[in-house]
Amino acid sequence: MGAPERIVIITGAAYAQLDGRKPPSTCSSSPSRRRVGPTGNASALATTTQPTGHPRRPAAPQRLSDQQEQQVQTYVSPPGIAHGPYDITTDDMAAVMRRHHPRTVEHPGFLTTARAVSGRRRRRVHPLPEDGREPTPYTTDDRHRDLRALMERAGRKALRHAGISARDVGGLVVVQDAPLAGADQLLDSDLVRALGLPSTTARVPLTGLAGTGAVHALIVAEDMARLGKPTLVVTAEIHQPSTALTSDIASPATLVRQLMACDGGAAVIVSSQALTAPGLVIDETWQYAHPDTGTSAQAEELGCPVQDHPGLAALPWLRPGQKLPDFALVHPGGPDPLHSLSGTNTVPQQALEPSLASIADDGDLGAASVLQMLARLHQQPPAAGCHGLLLGLAPGHLAAACRVRWTPSAVARQERPRLAHEAAS
Repeated sequence: MGAPERIVIITGAAYAQLDGRKPPSTCSSSPSRRRVGPTGNASALATTTQPTGHPRRPAAPQRLSDQQEQQVQTYVSPPGIAHGPYDITTDDMAAVMRRHHPRTVEHPGFLTTARAVSGRRRRRVHPLPEDGREPTPYTTDDRHRDLRALMERAGRKALRHAGISARDVGGLVVVQDAPLAGADQLLDSDLVRALGLPSTTARVPLTGLAGTGAVHALIVAEDMARLGKPTLVVTAEIHQPSTALTSDIASPATLVRQLMACDGGAAVIVSSQALTAPGLVIDETWQYAHPDTGTSAQAEELGCPVQDHPGLAALPWLRPGQKLPDFALVHPGGPDPLHSLSGTNTVPQQALEPSLASIADDGDLGAASVLQMLARLHQQPPAAGCHGLLLGLAPGHLAAACRVRWTPSAVARQERPRLAHEAAS
């Protein structure tokens, strides 16, 4: 009788950490998939071997073949974007502030920061207040209602762009950037019902991530998608309408935020199967949290120049000797931080153009900003195989990044592998 057949089993924990080659410096090559920690080291793939009929025993780590690496690629669909219905210019908003809050707008802190706001317009859910009208309260329930409406619209658009049905979705990652007391605790489960997702959809709600929200969510979704089912990432930002601002809450910081921010939602599908539309392939992921919470809190309160963000120094892909990205979708909160990145030669100015254009035209969409920038990139896509960087920075303490690659080739719907429910029907 011959030797028992040997079956290679990749464990679930090991499957989330793949070792591979360093991505090449050309746009046309396909780098392997790997996870990178704060030190920049890729973790080895752990496997076990199991002879049929015998207990499992550990084996030495082994590297995936090129064919296996190709199979675990994760794709990101074109984003679905939902904006507020009111298109408001920055000048009109500033004029309303001068009429309704004259003392606050003369504050030196407001004037200094407002001059740095270069956006031309803001899409908001609510209109500007009319002269002589008393402020209207904006409750937590009002915010939840508006947030859900934006997320539902963005989610449906993302499904349509990806060319998949809601019932094919196996995971849902929801990002809301709200104070814990104001977070919608039922948002993720209610979105499952509202979007028609399967009741067995795995849900991951995220909050408190600030500008890193969308990129962090992509990293979570990338892990979930490799289990075999597409994962929907949904994020939205809603701000207190100017019609609700009273003199006691209209601080300089609040009014500056009104000038910078817009309301909107964004969503994408992350899948281990090639989608019907061109988009991104995620090659590497990275996350960072500053260990000194005291320093982080002070940086968030006082403001931290983006070039001094500790996450940038820790990010291995921007260190000397590394090939810089061909395009970069970066959310540090405004145009000045983006210009400082190119001024210090951290990221080329040309690579930042989609980010700069998005901030100027659409304003600060908070956690959803990087996905808004990705939507703009789809309007003027890079060359096939070009490498890019998705980077979210939160003031002083958090950072998240994905190293990505542009893939323009769309898979025809009839050529796409059948999903589980399709094969069973």
